[in-house]
Amino acid sequence: MTTDRTTTGYNGRQGPLSSAELLWGARDRPSRGPKPKLTVDRIARAAIAIADADGLDALSMQRVAKDLGFSTMSLYRYVPSKEQLLDVMIDIACGPAPVPTGPCTDWRAEIELWVRRIWTVYREHSWVLRVQVSGPPIGPNQLSWFEAALRPLSQAGLASGEIIPVATFLTGAARELARISLDMAQAREQAGVTLQQADAGFATTLKTYVDAKRFPTLSTLIADELFDQGGQHDDGIDHDLNFGVQRLLDGIEAYVEARR
Repeated sequence: MTTDRTTTGYNGRQGPLSSAELLWGARDRPSRGPKPKLTVDRIARAAIAIADADGLDALSMQRVAKDLGFSTMSLYRYVPSKEQLLDVMIDIACGPAPVPTGPCTDWRAEIELWVRRIWTVYREHSWVLRVQVSGPPIGPNQLSWFEAALRPLSQAGLASGEIIPVATFLTGAARELARISLDMAQAREQAGVTLQQADAGFATTLKTYVDAKRFPTLSTLIADELFDQGGQHDDGIDHDLNFGVQRLLDGIEAYVEARR
């Protein structure tokens, strides 16, 4: 994501500020003269605090400027647009991925840990899930998460051209299931019901309206009372993600073994 806004950067070069330049700190500090009163990092962290506390709808350049005690126009000298601010916010909020040191001895365990940790990031900064994905990761922290997934997958026996699609699938699954979990949690909060109450209501609705002729497979699962068990997990979506990841990794092992 780039911007067409033309701004004079601290290095004196005039031209459009790209998200990559902002993410990699190319213009955070002046080449000479006094230390700037603001930095891209400080602006982004103030914006993250707003999004964490009040949601993405509360975020604006005006709000960030007010919280920092500066004029809105002064922020544009560092971050040309709200879209680019979001790029930097996401990268900082994600933080660097915790990459194990030493050789990879258990690729499955590393992938499982990676999924749990990226799930935690989405839980702590749920507004990230509201930002439209407009391209592949380019920030240093986001690339570190990508690297943290590629490292164990490279030891799974996959061909080099197969590693990136699997990493992309895992990222997408974790992100989308986290978004669904967030949406459902917000809906329950608005309705004033617990997870157990919501699951019980869903099970009752299925039993009331699902008939075996139209929904034969679903009807069988209802008869087995599988939907009555939904509330046994603190978060059903979390359980679904874990199960799906396990089966994906089983499939990778079987796929690699079959080629030998």
